[in-house]
Amino acid sequence: MRSTRALALALVALWGGCSRQGGGNGGAESHARSQAPGLGEVMDQIGRRFELAGRAAVANRFELADFEVGELEELFEDDLPRAALPKEGPTGHIPAMAQAFLRQAPDDLKQGAAKKDRVAFGVAFQRAAALCNGCHQASAKGFIEVPSVPGTRVPVLDPIP
Repeated sequence: MRSTRALALALVALWGGCSRQGGGNGGAESHARSQAPGLGEVMDQIGRRFELAGRAAVANRFELADFEVGELEELFEDDLPRAALPKEGPTGHIPAMAQAFLRQAPDDLKQGAAKKDRVAFGVAFQRAAALCNGCHQASAKGFIEVPSVPGTRVPVLDPIP
């Protein structure tokens, strides 16, 4: 009798934890996974921040450029690792290439901004764009081209002859 009652209570607790959204630890983890942004959403934000950083540097607004690079860095640290990868095309390389970008690009861009040096920022911007475009190529998404010149819209939408 006692074991039947304990089993019934355990089943009720298990059912309650599974049926409530966010109930129990497993429910919260499952809910968080279902709420993870797609990689495309995160990349859209990254492109916007990258474009704004470049436009700010061209306008000699290096404090804003530095801020946008910091926001870009946060996207790579916090949002990109939890983003749902696309179902089409190769994706296995994305985490490693994102980490390579994170190790190099933000610091280079921040140094150019700190020096208030448009040329140094431009060189760092060009290197960062090359990293982005390399990942896009490896992902069979080479048609998403990041410009190598600061101040240019992201992605490149110039007409193809």
